[in-house]
Amino acid sequence: MGTLNINDIEIGMELAEDVTNFNGTILLKVGAIITEKHLMAFKVWGITEANIEGVEESNFDELFAVDAETNAMMDQELAYIFQKNDMEDPVIAEIYRLVKKRRISLLTHE
Repeated sequence: MGTLNINDIEIGMELAEDVTNFNGTILLKVGAIITEKHLMAFKVWGITEANIEGVEESNFDELFAVDAETNAMMDQELAYIFQKNDMEDPVIAEIYRLVKKRRISLLTHE
């Protein structure tokens, strides 16, 4: 199982853990197959990520479509930029993800 940002989750993926709102109320149970309605509901409830079956941390390089060396270089650069930020904050984590995705996109489309 691996955690994916809601924008990277695709219809047909399977949940590896329950998705809960900020109060702990279960919105969708483990094993559910993601539909378009689920993704819309997650966005309405402010859910930013979910644990997905079959996604491992080693697959994250593939999601960003870069080799491990480029991915590590990008993480090192962003660690410096984000060094004074609380990476546990979901907003900061999402900003980090978007910046990384954008920088990789610029690198691969030069």
